[in-house]
Amino acid sequence: KPLIYCWRGGDRSGSMTTIFKAIGWHAGQLDGGYKAWRRHVIDSLETLAQQFNFYVICGATGSAKTRVLQAIGARGEQILDLEGLACHKGSVLGMLPNQPQPAQKWFETQLFTVLQGFDPQRPVYVEAESRKVGNLHVPEALIARIRQGRCVHINASRDARVEFLLQDYNYFYSQPDLLQRRLTILEGLQSNQTLERWLGYVATQQWADLVRELLELHYDPLYLRSQQYNFASVDAAQHFSTDDLSPAGIERLADALLQSRTAQIA
Repeated sequence: KPLIYCWRGGDRSGSMTTIFKAIGWHAGQLDGGYKAWRRHVIDSLETLAQQFNFYVICGATGSAKTRVLQAIGARGEQILDLEGLACHKGSVLGMLPNQPQPAQKWFETQLFTVLQGFDPQRPVYVEAESRKVGNLHVPEALIARIRQGRCVHINASRDARVEFLLQDYNYFYSQPDLLQRRLTILEGLQSNQTLERWLGYVATQQWADLVRELLELHYDPLYLRSQQYNFASVDAAQHFSTDDLSPAGIERLADALLQSRTAQIA
């Protein structure tokens, strides 16, 4: 049952639909064409965003927020995985190997499809994100609504975060040239001396030293500034402390977050 469309849904798609039907295909024509579909997606994202109550998982870089979110989804809860849809981890080193980001229009269509399938009577869990995930923009109405959501905060020890990131970004071990190119993007944000030291860590495979300094000097200060500015309820967030971001530790965090929400409802 093919759906046939052109830009405005006029003669070209109409003629093709007629031909398909003549040879026995149950073809349909998209009213108004792709232009009308795009308008429907954009308008719907504005209205859909207002229907949901978001629970926002906050935490410094390396706190396994995405993994906790996915574990919550595996328990049957509604999750909006922005990084998964965007094929990007949301930071300067967040690009995924051999996984290009989708086009902005396709990203928005995926957001529309996911949100349309949610029950407004149930909460939606989402990770704290900036307006951009890699090169993609989260629609303004959606990011504004997320930032009004109730925050929960993962306080993971720095050692646990370093260990987690060493595993989560292990694909860089085999692509040191790519990692060095990505680090040079931080020129102007870090001193030349610091960047030279980090590039040296890559050359000598001192991965733990690199990750620890990236957290201390770049990611943690950036995170503190952005969270205080962007999320309305971050000061009232319930905190969950851990020094274990192993797979088992992530499962425990997911259970703790869900149990906390259940207790608040009761």
